[in-house]
Amino acid sequence: MSYVKDAYFRVIPVLGSHTLVDLQLWVKDQFSWGANMKVGSLTSTDFEIYNRNLYGLGHEFSNSFEFDSNKDQKYGYTGRYKIRNIRRSYIDATFTYQNTYEKTVVQIDLDRSFATYNTKYAGGFTLSQTMRSDEIQKDDPIINEIPLDFNYGNIWFGRSYKIKSRNQFARKKLYLAGRIASREFFERPEVGPTLNQFFHNNTHYLASLSLSQIQYYKSNLIYNFGRTEDIPYGSLAQITMGYEDREFSHRNYLGLDFQKAIYLNKSRTYFFNRVALGGYFNSKRFEQGVLLGQTKFFSRIRNLGPLRLRNFADLQYTLGIRRFPEEFISLITDTGIRGFSKEDVIGTQKLVLNLETVAFTPYTLGGFRFAFYTFADMGFIGSNNKNILREKFYYGVGFGIRLRNENLVFKTIQLRLAFYPKAPSDFNQFEYQLSGEERPKFNNFRVTQPEVIPFE
Repeated sequence: MSYVKDAYFRVIPVLGSHTLVDLQLWVKDQFSWGANMKVGSLTSTDFEIYNRNLYGLGHEFSNSFEFDSNKDQKYGYTGRYKIRNIRRSYIDATFTYQNTYEKTVVQIDLDRSFATYNTKYAGGFTLSQTMRSDEIQKDDPIINEIPLDFNYGNIWFGRSYKIKSRNQFARKKLYLAGRIASREFFERPEVGPTLNQFFHNNTHYLASLSLSQIQYYKSNLIYNFGRTEDIPYGSLAQITMGYEDREFSHRNYLGLDFQKAIYLNKSRTYFFNRVALGGYFNSKRFEQGVLLGQTKFFSRIRNLGPLRLRNFADLQYTLGIRRFPEEFISLITDTGIRGFSKEDVIGTQKLVLNLETVAFTPYTLGGFRFAFYTFADMGFIGSNNKNILREKFYYGVGFGIRLRNENLVFKTIQLRLAFYPKAPSDFNQFEYQLSGEERPKFNNFRVTQPEVIPFE
């Protein structure tokens, strides 16, 4: 839970018994109120205040306020309320309202996940209306200047089955899941059978079969600042099939995804690897496909005087196969070069390497611990007609400081200074940002609703 600092069990013998014990679960909460500010320039500011454990019930309530003097709508607001575990059903409900210069959104979500090994059933429901948006969802691979108005509905259901395993700490499960998702536009660019296909009204029918095996080991000083971290490793093999009913056509979908993470005990290093391939078959023609390859790594902790050093690396390759003419990927997403905001640097394939070294310190100020970091992000991007290493190359280097108080639900406070030596001529080579950052999450091999492999 986002407001729990730590949890552990105490095993207590029962007097007079050789076969029974009492289990006590000890939970340490964090102070549930938090605030966050993001400053990227002198003309724009985002401020957020939130509570991760409202009324002591685990409810979450957040309010975000935006200001940008360069936009027509200078002020914006986003409110979100989340109710956890409704009547002990493990169903979470989230209500969202957003009105900013980017878009207006009203949305309701109900979700029950495969939370534990013993969870048999999971599912979810989403209903939303979006107005005057320049994108369908975050990091869409398109550039669109016409505001979009559309409704979206989604429902899914899944069933899990236990599989016998010799290792009780590496349990296997088989999952079956189905999903129906529909999007209907009311305002969009002009469309036709081969015109602006990304904006066609459509309904997806998807089904997935997944095999997952998960183990955990304990560590710290990875994404947190001393708090116990349970790091998942194992594997996930998944096949997704489906049918798409489009406004002017019909087609089938097939996606294959394999993920595996290993922990090398002797060197105390962690590797995560992923290979995924998916796309649509339209009259036996493969189109709108994507190939993904990824390798992530983080090293053991090394001591340098009072500092604790850890290295991180993330290499990711994305290839678009017969994508729609209006579809592109860029380097400004979470899988690109951090701080790089040049929107017209686009392509249909990219190769990105993110390197980072973090120095955790023993120093505190008002309960906040310090960590310094340096980074180097490099990316090739271009068309899929030639070798990616011969395409345009960009990179950024920089350093910063992170502060976190593990007794509070505050996001990690981050100050970043970056330099882009090979930036386009109309892009500022120096960039700074002060913001609150969510903790990165491990790839946990948990099965969710069937998804189309993303092109991002």
